[in-house]
Amino acid sequence: MRRLFIIILIIGTTLSAQPKETIEFQLNTISGQVLNGLHQTPVKNLKVDLLSGNNLLKGSSITDENGNFTMENVGYVWKPKILLVARDYHELTLKLNPDELDSLSNITVHPMMTPIPDDQRISYLRKMTIESRAESFFIKGSVFYPLSIINDYFSAERIIIKSKKVITDGTGFIILTINEVTYSPERCYVPQMGQYENLSYIMDGYFPEPVFGPSGLPQYLDQNLLEPTIIYGTVFDSKTQKIVPGAQVSIAGTSKWRITDKVGKYAFEINKPGSYQVIVNPPFGYSSSQTGKTEILVKSARGGWYNSNHYLNP
Repeated sequence: MRRLFIIILIIGTTLSAQPKETIEFQLNTISGQVLNGLHQTPVKNLKVDLLSGNNLLKGSSITDENGNFTMENVGYVWKPKILLVARDYHELTLKLNPDELDSLSNITVHPMMTPIPDDQRISYLRKMTIESRAESFFIKGSVFYPLSIINDYFSAERIIIKSKKVITDGTGFIILTINEVTYSPERCYVPQMGQYENLSYIMDGYFPEPVFGPSGLPQYLDQNLLEPTIIYGTVFDSKTQKIVPGAQVSIAGTSKWRITDKVGKYAFEINKPGSYQVIVNPPFGYSSSQTGKTEILVKSARGGWYNSNHYLNP
């Protein structure tokens, strides 16, 4: 009997631990102070990206003069991690643990950045920082807006990132190839704190000569040029991680509903800011969703790109 009890206990412990590997968990606020690991001094103007487990960009922030940063109203994220990038430091990735959340679903981190030694800094910057810094804004599955100008008229199109390649041209400038199409950095607008900011403005200090100033382009893309906000996601089998087609997905309190397609995907266009609950009605052969009702805070009716995956129990 004692042996049987131990076996049951082990199985129960294993099963109870599994959902943390597969389900999203809710984050309200992520905050922290980033320090130089060698001198314990604040690292300012450092880019902090919040990524999901499959490297979708969920939010961004920049550290202030004291090395502090905050991301508010984050929402549900699957296997979240933060990527920290700064000019004179090695990149750092930290996985966030749901056990570290407080009672209000807030989490505080204290990253320590490793400085690049002086004798390695130039080669590292040339080979890694400029290219990797640019690549960090183009996460597969996320979006950006290239700006077009015809007869002084601005237009922009939302591009879903499927592939990326960033190289230097030998003079210190970069060439961006997204989805096999080449773009100039001064025409690219990437997600930054709820807006879309000019990439050449963000990276101006990395180029041998100013790029953004001479372009005469706006720092932020006008909201009227952005496409309607989208909530989208994929429904998976929680045990096999395979996609689940034919599941009914709806937005609580509205008449909006979709059936997941043959690759388990769904998408909703959202016309106004607010809090939205995504509900999955399992198809035959599945019971409840591990994630239940996921709540997404939509901050703007235009430009939003919110991912919410769901995992169904067979």
